[in-house]
Amino acid sequence: MKRIFLRMLLATLSMGVAGLETTRAADPATNSTLEVSVTPEATFAKVSGNTQKFREDVGIRDGWTGGIEDATLHDDISKDITLDGEGRFILDDHDYKLQLQITKKDVGFVRGGFTEYREYYDNTGGFFRPFTPSSFKLNDDLGMDVGNMFFEAGLTLPNLPKVTVGYEHQFRDGDKSLLEWGGVTQGTDTRKIYPSSKDVHEYTDILKLSAEYDISKVHLRDDFRYEHFSMNDTRADTSVDLNTSSSQTITVHENNDHDAFYNTFRMDSHVNDKVYWSLGYLYSTLSGNGDMQVVTPPPVGPFGNNWAASAINVDLDSHVVNLNSMFGPFKGLSFYAGLQAEKTDTHGFTDALLTQGVSPSTTNLIHSANDTKSLSETFGMRYTKIPYTTLYAEGQWQEEQIDLDEEETQDGASSLALGNDATVFRRDYRVGFNTAPLPRVTLAGSYRHYVANNDYDYERDTVPGYPGFITAQDFTTDEAMGKLTLRPCSRFSVAFTYQLVSTDTRTSSEAVPLLAPGGSLESGNYDANIYSVSATITPMSRWYLTGYFSLQDTRTVAFANHDPSVQTYRGDVYTIMGTTGYALDNKTDLTLEYSYSRSDNFSDNSSAGLPLGLDFQRHALLAGVSRKISKNVIARLRYGFYEYNEPSSGGSNNYTAHLASASCTVRF
Repeated sequence: MKRIFLRMLLATLSMGVAGLETTRAADPATNSTLEVSVTPEATFAKVSGNTQKFREDVGIRDGWTGGIEDATLHDDISKDITLDGEGRFILDDHDYKLQLQITKKDVGFVRGGFTEYREYYDNTGGFFRPFTPSSFKLNDDLGMDVGNMFFEAGLTLPNLPKVTVGYEHQFRDGDKSLLEWGGVTQGTDTRKIYPSSKDVHEYTDILKLSAEYDISKVHLRDDFRYEHFSMNDTRADTSVDLNTSSSQTITVHENNDHDAFYNTFRMDSHVNDKVYWSLGYLYSTLSGNGDMQVVTPPPVGPFGNNWAASAINVDLDSHVVNLNSMFGPFKGLSFYAGLQAEKTDTHGFTDALLTQGVSPSTTNLIHSANDTKSLSETFGMRYTKIPYTTLYAEGQWQEEQIDLDEEETQDGASSLALGNDATVFRRDYRVGFNTAPLPRVTLAGSYRHYVANNDYDYERDTVPGYPGFITAQDFTTDEAMGKLTLRPCSRFSVAFTYQLVSTDTRTSSEAVPLLAPGGSLESGNYDANIYSVSATITPMSRWYLTGYFSLQDTRTVAFANHDPSVQTYRGDVYTIMGTTGYALDNKTDLTLEYSYSRSDNFSDNSSAGLPLGLDFQRHALLAGVSRKISKNVIARLRYGFYEYNEPSSGGSNNYTAHLASASCTVRF
């Protein structure tokens, strides 16, 4: 598919270029301004330690890579026809890009492109020191190719609607690691530390059509989009018993397809210099189907069951309408307001077959329906009459009603009937200011208060338990931020920022009073203090330095009946970044970049559960030199050093890497 598309793209654009060249040849008066830039590059990376962790962090594979790091093209074929292109081709790294566009002024354009890059994944699972071995790795070289290819054509004729039609193909293909790990058993202990992976084959085909037009002061635009999505994924979850040196792999295969239609209509107008309004409507519909198989090799035993869902169907219809307006400024005071209404209906059906050991198979039929209605309002204001100062405030309110019905039958007998009417009310308030009381001093501050109240009314619940025993859940978040910027002289500036974030979660349960005495409890709390400093110094015209420091001090508490396996999370994350550049002369530049990050929040809770948190240190150093050899040739050399140390995983993720690259940009 990718090769066919590339051939079609190159053939189409080549014919277009040939036609334009014929046009230019027929017009001797045309002056061509062809500009081409090509940057070949070669890179070598030497890694000691966990190679795949390095690939995942840096996004570069070890060993030799090379090709065209960047290429651009621009040609004024005639006074109203231009050709633009850009490309990239890195061999052995699955990093490709090709985009071309032909534009004729006041007529239209044709463009197309192909992009692909690789995402790398570490194949290491969790770490549990009491086990031997303490960690496990997959043998697979995990990586996934992500990309797209597109073709668009548009008409931009004066005094007529602007129309664009296009096609795009998106894809994700390869293997990726998962954080849902398999169990490892030694003695009587079992811990979820065995790595899992997924074989991914997903693509989306998209057809797009848009049109826009101005009628007097009113701008109209309509966008239509059709998507066909297909997924064929396989997940492997392995469990290992170190007592018997045996393992068992559960294979989960998912195959899903859906077709979706989206249409967005928008109109807006600047009535005058003080009044603006916009109106929008979105309609979307989706119809999907799929199947799933969960295969557990015999003996099934404690490892699980065999499932086969031959029919998974989902249908969705959604309508969204919004209206926005802005008034002002009137004596420095501006107002804006917005209103949005949404209605979404979702229906699902699943036909599943459960096989448990040698027991007779069980047929499960699952029906679900979800009806969501919401109304959102926004109101804000801005005041700029105070000299060198801006004050602002905003409020957002959202009311949402969710009706959920679920039914499940096993061999014709009802096994679950759940009916829930949920009401959600969200409130979000923000105030802030920006001011410059002195020429070299800037102050900024803001405060946010967010509250979400969720109430659940279970009209029927034939199988009491989770989540039916939760009758309400409230979230409250407070955020405060302050920033001070100083510029004592033209060659030095520094900014100090502080941010406080606090979130409280309260859960109510009338059905289980032992869990929530009095009907409610504080089920979670999150606090974060974030400090940062950034500075820019220019000691001389040829030399500059920039620096950044950040400290995130966080704490998370969860209610779990004082279970020793659930500990309070406390952690500090430090980040330091610095860059400097120096011009030796008019042709030679030196650059140096350094970044350091550190986390210190590991807690060895092996006696009651898994170790929590992460201790690591990561250094990255990049040094480069560039030399302007001639007017059209610039050569560059670069060296990189990377070191990652993670003692909380027993060193299984550690690596040290050296990177060297050479490139040369040629313009002609």
